[in-house]
Amino acid sequence: MAIGRNKIRQFTDAMTIQWANGKNEARLTPGVGRFVSHVGWYAEVGRDDEFDRFVYQAGIPQMEIRHPRQGATAQIVRHWNLGEHLRFFPLTSGPVATTVAASLSARNVAATIEAGIGLRWGRGEGERSKMAIRGYLQILRRGTDETGGEWLLYPRLVQISVRSRMTDELLAALVDHVRVCEIADTLVDRAKHPDVIHCYELALPLGPGQEEQWGKGETATVMPMTSLHPETIDLPYLRTLWRPDQVVELALRDWPDVQAWAHEFSLGGYTEPTGQTPAPVDDAYTGDEAIAANGRSVYAGDAL
Repeated sequence: MAIGRNKIRQFTDAMTIQWANGKNEARLTPGVGRFVSHVGWYAEVGRDDEFDRFVYQAGIPQMEIRHPRQGATAQIVRHWNLGEHLRFFPLTSGPVATTVAASLSARNVAATIEAGIGLRWGRGEGERSKMAIRGYLQILRRGTDETGGEWLLYPRLVQISVRSRMTDELLAALVDHVRVCEIADTLVDRAKHPDVIHCYELALPLGPGQEEQWGKGETATVMPMTSLHPETIDLPYLRTLWRPDQVVELALRDWPDVQAWAHEFSLGGYTEPTGQTPAPVDDAYTGDEAIAANGRSVYAGDAL
């Protein structure tokens, strides 16, 4: 019997993208002015030279965020200000349940990992859950009034990371994205596209939802992220979100690595690379496990 020989797996680092929900304080001009409440996407400057070049060439500005630290002076860190809206091609076969608790239940946790979703209960004090998804980022390079803007694809994996109550919001956004993919199945030309529409084949537009009050007793005003897909989906809309051909090549190459990363993430074996942004202020949290906002029924399997 041949035993074979294993090859040590080296996980590919992915630039982390985070959401400022209004509890974060930022100043849009580094070193100048006051820190004020901020809403939008951001990524740390100096973490990845290739990513820095990409966003610089896209004309993305920098800002500073003041990260509070328990028992220590707040840390001021420079970030790329990615704005309130971005597009994301999620490299996942989709959620298998509509809540964090159900996704991590004994019957669903293996399928959640196989779906390429990093999800686990938090281990630190006050942490409720942690979630991350990997995929490909599009950011808008704004033009003049005459030329409009252009969505630019970053051709390497990035990782959207959230924790606590914001995991419900990210999971709900993925569930909504699957809704759109399922509608797309009924609208596309099946002769040209006989397979189901995979999650990575359509961009998931992410941005601010409705302002909410979160917390027990003393509440905080929070702007959660949400899927910006409209309720009514038609073919012209789908064409605006259809992936570049390059995304297919990248997804087929990176999918095994993403599944292996999701397994390590679920076990707590994967941690952010050294130098990553300090953990954001924990999201306000009310009650037990919140249900995903769109209330879709649980579904399972990779067929979307």
